[in-house]
Amino acid sequence: MIFDCDPVAVIERQLEAYRALDAQAFAAFYAPDAILYDHPDTVVMSGRAEIEAMYAQSFAQSPNTTVTITSRIVSGRYVIDQETLKDGPLEAEATLIYRFNADCQIDRVDFLPLQMVSE
Repeated sequence: MIFDCDPVAVIERQLEAYRALDAQAFAAFYAPDAILYDHPDTVVMSGRAEIEAMYAQSFAQSPNTTVTITSRIVSGRYVIDQETLKDGPLEAEATLIYRFNADCQIDRVDFLPLQMVSE
């Protein structure tokens, strides 16, 4: 099977929606049945509707959070991003593994343990 998708473009557009605090636009990049995990197998969110609701709540609680991609690996239908998250004096590093389906939608995300940089 040839994977005909540009996952980096999808992730970049998703990040634009995140930075704009637009939970609906952010969730639109996910498959309707997408599942987000604390790696390896603890379900954090399931389904586009739940993803949208949880991110809307997160955006309302922390509207000043910024995210910067510090490194990225792309391999076929997978994108692995190392991110720096900042919210006031708090800074953390997050690693996310995105998987894309044949429709070029994110269908799985694995969150590796968050690493606090400063508190």
